[in-house]
Amino acid sequence: MKKATQNVAVLHDRFPGMGGGERFAIEAARVLDAPIYTTYVANGVHLPDDVTVVPIHQEKYTRGLSGRFLEWKNEGMNPLETLSVALDLTDAHDELATYDVLLESAPLSKSYVPPVEQTVLHYPHSPPRWLYDLYRERLTGFDYPGVRFALKAYAKGWRALDKEANDYVDRFVANSELVRDRIQRYYGRDAAVVYPPVIGDWYNDGDDGYFVTWSRLAPEKRIDLVVDAFAELDDRLVVVGDGQERERLERKARDCDNIELLGYVNNIEEVVSRATAVVYAPKDEDFGLVGAEALSAGKPLIGVNEGYTRQQVVDGTTGLRFEPTVDSLRAAVERFDPDDFDGGEIQQFAERYERTTFEEALLDLVEETHAEAASKRSAVDSDDTKTIHIY
Repeated sequence: MKKATQNVAVLHDRFPGMGGGERFAIEAARVLDAPIYTTYVANGVHLPDDVTVVPIHQEKYTRGLSGRFLEWKNEGMNPLETLSVALDLTDAHDELATYDVLLESAPLSKSYVPPVEQTVLHYPHSPPRWLYDLYRERLTGFDYPGVRFALKAYAKGWRALDKEANDYVDRFVANSELVRDRIQRYYGRDAAVVYPPVIGDWYNDGDDGYFVTWSRLAPEKRIDLVVDAFAELDDRLVVVGDGQERERLERKARDCDNIELLGYVNNIEEVVSRATAVVYAPKDEDFGLVGAEALSAGKPLIGVNEGYTRQQVVDGTTGLRFEPTVDSLRAAVERFDPDDFDGGEIQQFAERYERTTFEEALLDLVEETHAEAASKRSAVDSDDTKTIHIY
């Protein structure tokens, strides 16, 4: 395996849980043989032993009075915590300035102000959606004029800070073509596309006659839409995952003998390996690790015609698309025939998500970006020596 020739560190904004962004930071650190710097690791989050993680302000965010305020609805839902993380990351840690290259993971990591000679790659996962493509939708939840005015002012200030930090970035890196387009639209910058790697032993072990969907049970994943569609079907549905929507989904499925909610399971690969197909209905997904994992297992993906999920579904080859309505999903399931799909062909499509592909792409990009940045700095230094100063 190739290795980075530069001294590299990963800066991830925080570890409030173990989601896709956190798993990416860990895999990137493994590939680059780099430590991860972060503001804090939330209580109860277990990190792998083979990666060095340096929490910069652990006590501030997890203990005492400040911890009580800042841990409430973190993961971007607590504006005080978000602002605090951004401010703490501007100077972050003195050791960060000693690295040749910094790979920033997640939007707030861009707040870090690097030294002139440092090369910075920024992997945002997406520009903050509440500031850009979901801005109007989020505002509709606040009907009071005074509150809406305050939120607009707050968002406008954040937008200015977010775009100002773009000046510190040598190269943007997107996790999908969709996010690349968002970066171009909102930041006016090009971005290289490096897909996050699919981790785990994903395989096809036949068809036990059930459909499966899994994810964090949150509103934006729209598991309720999937449950409502299958409530009027005879086909079996298995729902895997936990989260704030679990009790509501259990009530919906209470009288449906064909729907089973398993909660969190450790062996999701085994559950998927015996499924007929995977159903996935998230709202405008940035990348969609569930879709990539399903295809890696050779399972057809019945995916919503939105976000990056739309690009993962080659209709009739890797799966079927449906519009984000109960009727459209129900119709897709009814017309689905497993004999129309070849598991080997689906897995061939999913090779773009393999870890070896991720390793090669990330290492090459780090080398290329550092060489380009060093060349530009050298050219500037050369021009400076030719400057004639008149006093």
